[in-house]
Amino acid sequence: MFIGVDHGTRAIRFADHHGDGIAIPRSEAGSLRPEEILKRIEDHFHGSFDLVALCYSMGDGITRITRIQDAENRGLARLSGAGIEVGGGTRVYEAMAISGWPVVLLPGIHRGSRIDARMKVFSHGASPEKVGLGYYVVRRGVGNAVIADASSNTVTIGINEGRIAGAIDAPIFAPGLLQGPLDVDAIRAVDDGLMTANEAFSHGGILRRMNLSEDDDLALETLALFAAMEMSAMSVLLRDLGAGSPDMFLAGDPAARIAKRVSELLGTDVIPLPSFASATGCAWIAEDISAGMRSIMGIDVDERVFRQHEI
Repeated sequence: MFIGVDHGTRAIRFADHHGDGIAIPRSEAGSLRPEEILKRIEDHFHGSFDLVALCYSMGDGITRITRIQDAENRGLARLSGAGIEVGGGTRVYEAMAISGWPVVLLPGIHRGSRIDARMKVFSHGASPEKVGLGYYVVRRGVGNAVIADASSNTVTIGINEGRIAGAIDAPIFAPGLLQGPLDVDAIRAVDDGLMTANEAFSHGGILRRMNLSEDDDLALETLALFAAMEMSAMSVLLRDLGAGSPDMFLAGDPAARIAKRVSELLGTDVIPLPSFASATGCAWIAEDISAGMRSIMGIDVDERVFRQHEI
């Protein structure tokens, strides 16, 4: 059995290569012991695990798919990141590290990745779970795609001929419901010492800035507008690379509710992805690595992964 782990903003999702999965809210996972997390996984999937593909935080300290025991600093450039830290992802990482299962860590998309050189103006483009989303689409036969994960924050990746060409991270462009880029007011508040930049980002989403609830029609309309704008921007890169008109996909909890509106704004069909798409994509990565695949969407697999007796 192959398992994928999606480290989301609100929940951590586990899925097998058949798409079956469970979710643990990050706040709940932070209160569990690693052994309790492992028991939940074992109780749900009822099988032995051939390989687990794990997403953790920003994944900006590695460029290859790496065995968990070979990843320094949990695969991060530095332990602090952007966003609210609740400890759930760390507990899951600790659980995987002590599980005894073969586990690989997926990298995020960042300046060290093999993406279009122009996109490297930004230090970071997407966390590892977006790699899982990308593979969920690519393995189903789509070569050119724009995928926006629009929920608590908004992150968009572009895929050209089956390879990730670029990514736009949450602090750069479109706001999500909870988190978003720093505008002029936020920059002034940081400069005045009223909050840190991370606090400004963590509270820079649509709901806080516009004083709305998550069920407010204006909140979803705003999310749809900015998701469409960011997807359109990414399609410019793909057209320049010769991708023509890429297929469009939406991920995230609100995807099904805003896909029709995003389709109207873009003038093309936008397909919402299921909530376990990223975790399933990660499980498929694990399955294909186990079958000997050396590269996933342009991301190399560290050779030590294939030394099965050492995993």
